[in-house]
Amino acid sequence: MNNTAYFLSDVHLHINVDDMERERRRELFLLLDQIKKEQATLFLVGDWFDFYFEYKYVVTQSYLDVFIKMQELVEAGVTIHYFGGNHDYWLGDFISEGLGINIYQQAEIIEFSGKKFYLVHGDGLDEDDVKYHYLQMVLRHPVFIWLFRWIVNPNLGHWLAKKLSQRSRKKYKDETTEYLLNNIRKNYSLAEDKFAAGIDYMITGHIHYPKLKFFGENGFLTIGDFLRYFSYGYFDGVNLSLKQWPVKRLEQRELP
Repeated sequence: MNNTAYFLSDVHLHINVDDMERERRRELFLLLDQIKKEQATLFLVGDWFDFYFEYKYVVTQSYLDVFIKMQELVEAGVTIHYFGGNHDYWLGDFISEGLGINIYQQAEIIEFSGKKFYLVHGDGLDEDDVKYHYLQMVLRHPVFIWLFRWIVNPNLGHWLAKKLSQRSRKKYKDETTEYLLNNIRKNYSLAEDKFAAGIDYMITGHIHYPKLKFFGENGFLTIGDFLRYFSYGYFDGVNLSLKQWPVKRLEQRELP
């Protein structure tokens, strides 16, 4: 078993595949090819898809190339751990049994290469955001999921997701660096509690701002995204680092 690992979050693979999205997927697939060649472990820490809701007999046509690529990695021996985010929480049998990917609906501690990693997408970590916690309870309730699956036509569901995602992307563009950093800092106390309990590294996504901070020998990583920074976490078997994939024909922000 290879002791290296990659951590990706907030890739937000779009339902509408335009020229920019095709170029972004080309870059993403090159990174996935590197992971396959290295035989590393891949951790998807939420919002891999811009929207994913698993119907019983329907898969999203615009993600077929992504599904094929994920299956290619699994068949090549790459272990993939997939943590649902606020855009793709509703994972199911197609991802787990059909593609052979380990899925997690909640935070999880995974031991890897002699280290303990606490992984969570990161939405809902702000205890003061009461409205979001209530919304999360509704959207993740089994009754809501059952009703959505059997009442909402897949075409309507994806149309609604597209509209909500457009609003979400506009919101991200309007957020200042200081606002994002403040959101990351709010998670430091939780990270320190995890470290005190024996966790070596805490990995999150969601905030779309890459930040790696060490507390002694322990590391707290907010991965960033594959939209503006094209950032990812990398564990070489000993050390955790924050890296960028060098895209060729897309605008890319430098790591802060």
